[in-house]
Formats: sequence, structure tokens, C-alpha cells
Amino acid sequence: MKKFIYSFLFIGLLTVGVQGQSGLKLTDYYNNPIQYNPAYVGVTGGFFSKATYSTQWLGFDDSPTTQTLDLQRRFNNERYAAGISILNDDFGAVNNFNVEGNFALHLNATDDIKFVLGLKAGLNVFSIDYNRLNIYNPEEYVYSNGNLSETKPLIGAGFYVYSDNWFVSMSTPNLLEHRLEGENAREFYNKIPHMYISAGYDYRMNSVLLVKSQLTTQIVKGAPLAYLFSSRVIYNDKIGFGAHFQPNSLVGLMLSYQIKDGFVINYGNDTAISQLSKYSNGNHSFGLSYQFGKPKKCNCDDDVELKDRVYMIR
Repeated sequence: MKKFIYSFLFIGLLTVGVQGQSGLKLTDYYNNPIQYNPAYVGVTGGFFSKATYSTQWLGFDDSPTTQTLDLQRRFNNERYAAGISILNDDFGAVNNFNVEGNFALHLNATDDIKFVLGLKAGLNVFSIDYNRLNIYNPEEYVYSNGNLSETKPLIGAGFYVYSDNWFVSMSTPNLLEHRLEGENAREFYNKIPHMYISAGYDYRMNSVLLVKSQLTTQIVKGAPLAYLFSSRVIYNDKIGFGAHFQPNSLVGLMLSYQIKDGFVINYGNDTAISQLSKYSNGNHSFGLSYQFGKPKKCNCDDDVELKDRVYMIR
């Protein structure tokens, strides 16, 4: 128990000590938690894979598009899990490409409470292609030096505590500050660390209806606190319908359907509740996930039913 408490305090201080900003959308947390928190690796048991495609601000030229791929496995000893995640994000002339390795240690805090420590390590490739822009004055300093490209390491950490019907998590996807400067210390790009805190509660209304509710908060240095409310109703462990709300920003809907055991398809839509809604057709996201190969020695059913795990409906 002492080891658990020390680990909890260490990872908590590690994440609280840095605050910052990221290009990740807050609404993606529910569908792609591994991009935010490496402690989610292995919560499904066995092998898990997921691919997503999302668009933002439809109606604008060169609006953002993002693709992700997540592959992970919780090993037969049930204590260790590892995976690889890939993110490709395009926004006009700017591209971010991440390749990350995720590692998690699963522990028992008590008989009923499970605790997971996660670590993320990888590379971020940031580039700007000025050929994709309509340049008014090509002789300006920023353009005359040609396209920009830089590769930086990334290191993230997080924890995930859960029981039969609730969970709490905290993470920092990248603890390192990335800054890109040209001659005379001209700053082209600055990406600083940030932190996410999430908590959720599952309520089974009856044998066929399960309600999953979640609050996710993003803490950004120098910016207002951002938070997202989301709730889903799962029918017969196959069909999911939900809604989410980010105050002063957006509202959205989520749909999911389990085609067959372990294979889930989902769709999400966001609509701005600001002046942006006059010009944009909203944000859309699509996802396919597949979970298979549950270890023979898995004792997952002793802690949380697989169908009730927070990750399984994603």
C-alpha cells in the first residue's frame, strides 16, 4: 500500500507541476484517451486496436484533419501493458506527426480499487510547407528562409484509478516544451506542456441500459480553464448514444455500435455555439476499434466487467 501511495503522489506532482497547451481537441479525449493519458494502455485486457479520422471547421479552406492509430496489448501476467500510437494532424501549411510508445503498470490499490501508472515516450515531427500558402510577399523574412521542419522528443505521464463504477485520471501528454526559432531568436512555433484531469461514473439502470458520464478538464497556462461534460447511454452492450457540452464553445452527439464481439464503430459530431457556427459546418469524427485475444490467465472479470470498462465503448 505504501508503494501505491508514493507512486500516486509522484505522478500527481509530476503532472501538476506543468501546465500548458496542445493541439489536441478536448472532445477527442473520450474517443482517443491514449493520446492524452498512457495509463489507459491495457485497460481492455488482451489486444486492442483503433483507428480514427476527424475533421474540424468544415467550410473553411485547409481546415484541420487528424488521423490516429492505436495498437496495444496487456500481457498475460496482467500487470504490464504496452502499445504504439500514431497521430497525423494537418492544418493548412502546418503538419504535426507523432509516433509514441506507451507503457503502463497495473496495480491493486485495494481489493476493489485498481491503479494504473502510465508513461509515454516518442517523437514529434513539426513542419510548415509554405508552398501550400498564398503568399502576398514572398520576400518576407519568414518565407525567404524556406520551409521549416524539426523533430523533437516527447515524454508524457499519467495515472488512472478505477473501481467497478467510477474512475479518476490525470495526465500530461508531453512534459517537454517545444520551441522553434529562426535567426535573431525569431519564434515561429511554441508548444508548451498541458494537463488533463478526468473523472467518470457508470450507472447500470437495468440489465440492458448502462449510463456512462464523464467530466474532462484541460488546464492551460495563460488561458481560461476548459472543461467538457459527456454522457452516454449503452443499450444491450451494443448500441451507444451520447451527448457532450463544452461551455461557451460547442455541443455534440456521439453514436457507437458493436458490429460483433470486440468490433465497434463510432461517430461523433460537434457544433460550435459561438460566432464560428455561422461559417463552419462543424466537426466530424469516425472510429473503428477491435479488441481480441483476451489472455487465458486474465482475471479481468474479478475487478471490472469488460463490457463496463470505460475504454470498451470507444
